[in-house]
Amino acid sequence: MGEQRSTCSRLLPRRATLLAAVLLVISGCGGGGDAMPAEEAVAQYEVVAEDVLEALTTVRPLAWERGSQEIIEPGAQDCRYRPGIWKADDVLYPEPGQGRDWDPWREALDPVLEEHGFEALGREQSSGSAYWLESQGPNGSRLQLYIDGELRITDVRVDAEPCEDATLGL
Repeated sequence: MGEQRSTCSRLLPRRATLLAAVLLVISGCGGGGDAMPAEEAVAQYEVVAEDVLEALTTVRPLAWERGSQEIIEPGAQDCRYRPGIWKADDVLYPEPGQGRDWDPWREALDPVLEEHGFEALGREQSSGSAYWLESQGPNGSRLQLYIDGELRITDVRVDAEPCEDATLGL
């Protein structure tokens, strides 16, 4: 009996550790990529944005204007940064009947996204009249390209204490 008890006592910590890891992943506490240092976030995603916008103009010369650049939920435990929402001066397919051929956009963006640690653009998604492509990136980030000429880079996990725009120098 004593030998069985010592074997069980050695296995219990391993099983408890494995169970804890599984519970963290299931609960979402362990997923989404590591948070990046706050002092690196803005500069790194500025480069991503510049490269993506340059690639977009190779498909169609659109002028892109940056909107929101901010911490998504100030004070949150899981601090997330939105590098920006850009709006083009026109929709991606302005001509009636032109359809939604995403291939030129994929061909231009996928190599740039891969260079910055993002996945290739996924299949078309829709909600109501909105259509977009999405890519998952490092640090929990997402890039979304909407047919109406909107580009979003969002959900970058940052290690910012406090979780505020000022911590990132915004």
